[in-house]
Amino acid sequence: MELPAGWHREYEGRHGAEYFYDRRNLTVSVLPRYERAYGRASQKEPVAYVVRVHRILDPEPAVPMTLGERETFAAANELARKYMRRVDTRSLRAANDDAFAAFTDVASYDDDVLVELCRSLARSAIEVVVHVDDGRVSVAHASNESPAAVRDRLTARVRQFGDLTGPGDSACYLARATTDLAWVSRGGTNGTLVEFADAHDDVGAFLDEVGSFVRRRDVDTDAT
Repeated sequence: MELPAGWHREYEGRHGAEYFYDRRNLTVSVLPRYERAYGRASQKEPVAYVVRVHRILDPEPAVPMTLGERETFAAANELARKYMRRVDTRSLRAANDDAFAAFTDVASYDDDVLVELCRSLARSAIEVVVHVDDGRVSVAHASNESPAAVRDRLTARVRQFGDLTGPGDSACYLARATTDLAWVSRGGTNGTLVEFADAHDDVGAFLDEVGSFVRRRDVDTDAT
């Protein structure tokens, strides 16, 4: 089957595939996931397939990002092709950050992927990720604190952000003397807070893309 413009096959088999973009600066893999880690792959049947994007965030080519997981190889391959088509479409409109923007257009939301995206983009450790849904504060990630300690420390702050966010406001960034904060509004007082150890004031450059990815959390939740 023909691939979207600019994409080429590295390989395509019965249980896996890999595609690369022009100049090999971007790679998409479809990988089988097995219920048991041991045993020969040829003697096992995959239980699902994971789609990963490599080299999405220069200069960290070794960090793969999970685009999503599907039950069948055909469905996973279609997700990979959907991403490839988005890269091609976006590259017609913008010369930079096509790979990342296309990823946030297509990827299934996952807390661990959000942490890795933010860490790679800001070159900063991620201390905390907190979601607010209908007044309930849940801790999705905490590096050095218990969830209870995070809620005690940040509940008042996330509610302030929720109260200050108005219609049309998508995301905001607050640089502090200690950690830095990024708040993504998901409608009303709902939102997601990411706390960076030290983001060096660089977060503003990618807030729109991070916000787009975070808001997929509600889309994916509603779809399940």
